[in-house]
Amino acid sequence: MKPNWQAFATLLLSALAFSGTTDAVEGGLVHTNAIRTIDLRSLPAVTEQIGVVVQNVRDSKAFKTFTVYIPHTKADRLAKVTVHERKSGAELQVSKMENEPLKYSWLPQPIEYRATLLQPLQPGEKISLNIDCVYLNTIEPRPKVVEQTGDQTWLWKDDARLLWAYPIHKEKIVVRTNGEIKSYSQIKESSKDGKSVTFGPFIGGESPNAPVEVRFRDNREQLEAMTHRREYFVSHWSNDLNILEHYALRNRAPALDAFDKVKQTMSRFMKARDNFVKTLLVKVPADAREMYVVDEIGNVSTSSVTSRQRLNGDAFKVMQLKPRYPLAGQWNYTWWHGYSVPLSNYLRVNRNHHALRVPFIGSIVGSASQNEEIPLTAINTYNTAVSKYELRITLPEGATNVNVRVPFDVDSIRQMPQSYYFDSSGRTVVVVEHANVAPSAVDAHVLVTYDYSMLSLWQKPLVIAFVVFALFALTSLASRMQLGLAVKPALTAKKTQ
Repeated sequence: MKPNWQAFATLLLSALAFSGTTDAVEGGLVHTNAIRTIDLRSLPAVTEQIGVVVQNVRDSKAFKTFTVYIPHTKADRLAKVTVHERKSGAELQVSKMENEPLKYSWLPQPIEYRATLLQPLQPGEKISLNIDCVYLNTIEPRPKVVEQTGDQTWLWKDDARLLWAYPIHKEKIVVRTNGEIKSYSQIKESSKDGKSVTFGPFIGGESPNAPVEVRFRDNREQLEAMTHRREYFVSHWSNDLNILEHYALRNRAPALDAFDKVKQTMSRFMKARDNFVKTLLVKVPADAREMYVVDEIGNVSTSSVTSRQRLNGDAFKVMQLKPRYPLAGQWNYTWWHGYSVPLSNYLRVNRNHHALRVPFIGSIVGSASQNEEIPLTAINTYNTAVSKYELRITLPEGATNVNVRVPFDVDSIRQMPQSYYFDSSGRTVVVVEHANVAPSAVDAHVLVTYDYSMLSLWQKPLVIAFVVFALFALTSLASRMQLGLAVKPALTAKKTQ
């Protein structure tokens, strides 16, 4: 039998975690019961909710924090971690910790998060917590290559033994899918019920030291924005906020064994949908104007924009982007689109102090529908995961004392100078970078505050006026100057005689 080194490393890391020297992982807390619920119904996002009952078994010591480990195998796909008290529903403050090097440095190290309890957990007391982790693009198509009209089958795979910071008495795994389950790991204490699979319960840490997997069918669209850059350009003179979005998109469906254009055309009359993404829906504000779509070839004239729509009290328009070719499995498409909105709807001014509040990220929905008209409710569907995101906010020239506030932790926030046409001192550009953007970030907003005086507003016109006047003065002066050789009158008269 081939050894399972991944399971061995996980088991060894779990043992080493208990030998740590930090207060949070000292003996004293135990999991009396843990239920892991894997939700595969909102792909490509995978939500893992871990319900735990934690007990303090110390005689005299109270605990103020609770530690959560994220295995290194899933850390690069982690989008969000939250911890709630189950009884009150209150969200706990979660901080990412800087791990101390393990005794055996050749082992991959897990990522440690620490949640601060609302009240210290006294000796003998219990508390029920819900740990919610959101991962992106963690499932893979199986098989990886299918026929053009074949179903999409996906594989979820994870370790049966979760990496815990504390001993565990009882553990169970529940996997929920949206489609038919084709197969699953046939281990002891495993069962299937409709569209869900249960592994366990495992008593006293008896969970198998091997991965468990579930293979299921799901023909819904799954897209990955490999890179997404959203740019805001602030113009006080024209009361304009210009928005530009760059996308590099990939269809995560299984690759085709061969592409048949005739078969793809005939599928329009035989099926309501196929595995080709034909339309991309972008939700834009209701007052958006001057919209355009451009790819590497040129303008994408097949795109369109709906009139003002209203859904659940929200007014908006929908840009329906039609790529130059339908996106089959593993195919990519790169483009950028933009539009303008009134700046006054996003900016608040108090004398020289300005506060700009804009959405953190825009949403995009891929559709494989054969119909020309797509239902309006499809715009609220989530099927595009953003792997690498960059937000840029270009402030007007002369903006000072710039501060940025994002409602959640991001990878980096920085400011850099940038010069555009007719700039004299340059502008400040706020750059926010983040990997694995959680679906909930669509509702988040970024607040940028800065100082901008009336003199700064007139800075560019005054500089342009000064440059024009200087050029005019230099031209006038040059026209009055005689640059040729002067001729003496007497010498001229003598030559005439």
